[in-house]
Amino acid sequence: QIEEIIFKQRPLKLRSDRIGKCSLEPNRKRAMIARLEYQRFRYLQDINNLQYLDYNTEKWVKLSQEDKQKLQQLFEKKPTITFPQIRKVLGLDKAHEFNLEQGNKKLKGNITACEIRKILPQWDEFSQEEQTKLVEDLLTIKKKSALKTRLLKHWKYDLKTVIDLCLLEFEPSHSNLSLKAINQLLPYLEEGNIYSEAKQKAGYDSEIKKVQSAEKLGMPPEIPNPIVSKALHELRRVINALIAEYGKPDIIRIEMARDLEMNTKRYKENERRQKANTKANDEAIKMYRMMGDKYPHLHLSKYPSRDDKIRYRIWKDQQELCAYSGVKINLSTLFSAAVDIDHILPYSQSLDDSYMNKVVCLAEENRFKGQRTPIDAFSGDKWEQISQRISRWHPSLKSKKNRFFMTAKDVQQRGFINSQLNDTRYISRVAHDYLKQLGADINVTKGIMTSWLRHQWNLDNLIGQDRTAKDRTDHRHHTIDAVVTACIDRSFYKTIVTLAKKLEQERSEFKMRDMHFDTPWESLREDLDKALGNMIVAHTPQRKLSGALHEETGVGFIEGIGGVYRVNLDNTFKVTQVKKIIDDDVCQLVANHLEKYENKPKDAFAEGITVYHKDGKTPIKRVRIVQSKTTLKKLEATKFGARNREGKVFRWMAYGNLHHVEILKDKKTGKYKGEFVTTMEATHRAKGINMPKQTIIKTDHGNLFEFVMALHINDLVSATQNGDTQIYRVQKLESDTSTLTLRLHTAATLGNKDEMIRKSISTLINTYEMQKVIINSIGKIIR
Repeated sequence: QIEEIIFKQRPLKLRSDRIGKCSLEPNRKRAMIARLEYQRFRYLQDINNLQYLDYNTEKWVKLSQEDKQKLQQLFEKKPTITFPQIRKVLGLDKAHEFNLEQGNKKLKGNITACEIRKILPQWDEFSQEEQTKLVEDLLTIKKKSALKTRLLKHWKYDLKTVIDLCLLEFEPSHSNLSLKAINQLLPYLEEGNIYSEAKQKAGYDSEIKKVQSAEKLGMPPEIPNPIVSKALHELRRVINALIAEYGKPDIIRIEMARDLEMNTKRYKENERRQKANTKANDEAIKMYRMMGDKYPHLHLSKYPSRDDKIRYRIWKDQQELCAYSGVKINLSTLFSAAVDIDHILPYSQSLDDSYMNKVVCLAEENRFKGQRTPIDAFSGDKWEQISQRISRWHPSLKSKKNRFFMTAKDVQQRGFINSQLNDTRYISRVAHDYLKQLGADINVTKGIMTSWLRHQWNLDNLIGQDRTAKDRTDHRHHTIDAVVTACIDRSFYKTIVTLAKKLEQERSEFKMRDMHFDTPWESLREDLDKALGNMIVAHTPQRKLSGALHEETGVGFIEGIGGVYRVNLDNTFKVTQVKKIIDDDVCQLVANHLEKYENKPKDAFAEGITVYHKDGKTPIKRVRIVQSKTTLKKLEATKFGARNREGKVFRWMAYGNLHHVEILKDKKTGKYKGEFVTTMEATHRAKGINMPKQTIIKTDHGNLFEFVMALHINDLVSATQNGDTQIYRVQKLESDTSTLTLRLHTAATLGNKDEMIRKSISTLINTYEMQKVIINSIGKIIR
């Protein structure tokens, strides 16, 4: 009966049946059996990298080949290895410290071999070929009854051994190398070579070959991050323009967006946090396996995933309560579908997948919260209860608690800042590798050093009003940073880092801000000031056919009323929308309901509170309101009509972005006007949809009009005020009023009205003498 129950159950689902990418050997079946080889490959890397600190000489000592062979036997026989065990095998005392010990309590051995050895004591007597074939059968034969037959008839095992092998679950493993590559590298790792040496001896040394010097930058590598990818293409344009103007550079210096050095306090804090996380993960694994043994119906894997461990740790942080309802969550339901891991700040808005942005909650609470922040989703007494509950969490969770009080607007601002910083770090790393093809000497400095030297050399006040801090409202602040970065060579950088470490170690009263370094040449400030005055900031015009062709949501149309749309009666409903409700009876019911709650939608439409129709039974969940009193003729002229299968328009949607404006001059009157072209119309022109295929910019507008210019967002123009001609970029196109908004080319923000001109097209040309300016990527005027 036991046998029948086992072999009638669903096949066990392994989270990973293959060892990652097989670029050299794409056969999936061969990749699946790489567990044994990969785990040997993994622990051999650890052994060959292992060093211990000799406390007599205070030097790191590499292991001898004899010591490495001793450890190979240990790692082959044990699934996990502690550092006390390693010391015992090597005959070292507790005072000896290992380089891999910091932040790690254990290293992994050949877990697959150890699991099989528990069932088959004769495992070590098998040849390597037999071991590989058995693992192949265990991994590739998914049907339990077929595996049972194979093990009984081919391998001749008894029934108990067969059952144990069928129920055996392997540790999920991942590798970026194929089985072929691992097998090529293993012999050299077994000889004691570190990974880079083994790779070179195996013939995989293309990465360390000297890059052939290119005359200019080729196409950048494909990067999945669109921000980073665009930055690399812009980098290519700038570098190649510099090469065309001045020739290939001898030296390239890159500023990395990272701190100068992790000081002792931060280092120890980071080490303490790593140890605490390791301890918490070990406890999570232990409890997860205990639950799997105690409650078989949960079908828990023997090896918890990263999310499983995080789920347990968060649950403990929350004192075993649902973050939103406060209901007790039992350990038996923690790993079930009744409990979710939720992002406090919606991931779609914040892109924050960190531990501090996650809580565990009941699934129904998660569904109610939806894509909202807690303070936006919950109100009244429930929000007060949530606030009190999270106030009792451990002080180390302060960052997590603060997220509960952030609104959607706060998330948008925070997400922008964080993503900018992360993208900048990523860009600087990828750019370093990308620029190597030029054969120039590339060295790197840290952003904190650039900031410090900029202040030291009194360059902060060259632009802007604040004479003590960097002005980020002017794009030219990047130029100042670039000049400072260019002045930091390797020896200078090393001197500053060494001095910073020395001051910290000696705990001197002097700080880095007390130090002073002279400028590289006396007239640096004056020369830079002159260059900034003559500089034109290059902007990339938005000429691509990208973006939405029309808005995602639209309005319906009712003759005699106008455009209408539906809104939900929830905490996002606004009191001003009540008068716009079409149905008079529904309008009165909603108004009366709001009055009971002092016209506060968050309270009136909170969870559990419902407004009903006149029958007192049917809830009112959505209402139709008037958007505008328009006509069908106006809708046809200004909006896109979405049609159903019968070809009838059922929704009117506003067109998406404006692609460009074509400025025309009336040959008879001399007046100027603008023909604004939407992205949809530009797409139709380019692809020949409902019209002959043609160029995106239409220059022929008949005999009555002369084509003057076409302007896109970020195109540059010159404009003259009071005899002073300045360069502006096109910031905004407004088709309704035939207006353009221009912004000074140096402006990095949109708040300063003194840097803006918003006028009609005719005024800009006649009064401001507006002309289009074409520059290259380094700000040189072409025409």
